[in-house]
Amino acid sequence: MKFDCVKWLGLIALGLAPFCGIAGEAKKVLTYDDDVKPILRARCFKCHGEDEKKDGLNLSSYTDLLKGGSSGEVVKAGRPSGSSMYLAMAHEGNDINPMPPKQPKISDGEVETIKNWIDQGLVEAAGKASKAGPKRSLEFKVAGTGADAGPAPMPEKLPAINLPELKRSNAITALAVSPRGPLAAVAGQERITLYNTTTKTILGVLPFPEGVPCVLRFSRNGSVLLAAGGRGVKLGKAVLYDVKTGARLGDFGDETDVVLAADISPDQKWIAIGGPTKVVKVFSTRDGKLAYKITKHTDWITSLEFSPDGSKLATGDRNGGLHLWETETGGITYSLSEHKDGVNSMSWRGDGEVLATGGEDGQLIFWDTKEGWPVTSSSPHVPKPKGQTFGKLPGGVLCVQFANDGKMLSVGRDNIVRLWSADGKKVAESEALALLPTRLAVTPDSTMVLIGDLKGNVFVWDILSTKMKGQLVSAK
Repeated sequence: MKFDCVKWLGLIALGLAPFCGIAGEAKKVLTYDDDVKPILRARCFKCHGEDEKKDGLNLSSYTDLLKGGSSGEVVKAGRPSGSSMYLAMAHEGNDINPMPPKQPKISDGEVETIKNWIDQGLVEAAGKASKAGPKRSLEFKVAGTGADAGPAPMPEKLPAINLPELKRSNAITALAVSPRGPLAAVAGQERITLYNTTTKTILGVLPFPEGVPCVLRFSRNGSVLLAAGGRGVKLGKAVLYDVKTGARLGDFGDETDVVLAADISPDQKWIAIGGPTKVVKVFSTRDGKLAYKITKHTDWITSLEFSPDGSKLATGDRNGGLHLWETETGGITYSLSEHKDGVNSMSWRGDGEVLATGGEDGQLIFWDTKEGWPVTSSSPHVPKPKGQTFGKLPGGVLCVQFANDGKMLSVGRDNIVRLWSADGKKVAESEALALLPTRLAVTPDSTMVLIGDLKGNVFVWDILSTKMKGQLVSAK
């Protein structure tokens, strides 16, 4: 019998078709009439139908659903995370009342149907058009760092300081690299040590008598270093230093608890701080006075950052709350409802089009900052089980930072450094570190990453070779 390879492969393809679908098969278009209305009839019409319209919301017809209720629209075409109806039914979001009230969440299948219908563009019936517009291009646009011309600011004979010698190293609580020169700042107990990243030598030490710095950031032109931190339940403050002289330029805030998040705006006009008080405070650097407060957060402020052009301020909290604000006025732009636990870290892409956030819920999310929706979402840092384990291992994303070339770096509870493309696709990863990585910082040429760990080491990871290249700091 002659073996017909082509015919045999064709029979296999037909046999597998019911399970994996024929190549090129179109995804089913969900509609309000056929897929969504039956769910709403069973779950929602009693309170939001023709007979009773709680909060002015009637879901019993397509037209009425799109009108929304007394609080505005409840669905946004192409944006499930921006649709309060979906968030309520999925029991997601910090400011959302779960629906149906005082009842268990509807089935996962029904929630997924609602989500996919919104994502496809709120199609009314078979043959009708989607209301979702074309996806906005988020291709990375190379932007300048905002650095001044001339030599990079570097420490020049910093004054000697008398601090007690540390008997042991603490975890790296803050780490930053100058956007212009081979200069790194590493946090320690009541001090900030400055290193030359090329020679790996110490250039000087800055005193931080307030306690331990939880945040270190260089200004966009590299001339100023911001340090913020303090002592738990005692003191919190943000301090500015002149990079060349080490002079203390000023301090901001007089908090009763440690400052956990802080940043200086690109034009150096504003300082923003936050922490356990649940309040974001924005100060003017002109006179040091408080310009305004942001009080929307319901838990500790754990991360914040100004956009590259300084027009926006992103803030995140320990409960997963994440918001974008207008810098000048403090007016809200978007609430970004995806994280289910603390927002540990955030970083703006250099062109300001994308914000990356990493959460204790394990999610790494790339956000479209113009439209307020997630471009990509993944859980990349879940540790691999070792031996017998019980329950789900925590996979928190601990630190994220965009490089100047648009790529992004992340570290998490799996002890691995990961490199991502500008649009959120994984490019490479390191071998697992021996200890938990706590912070990372990328050099201005986008070739090296400094990784601080739980014991006080700072390792150097080469992005191009994806290999470790020694240590900048060795723990005692």
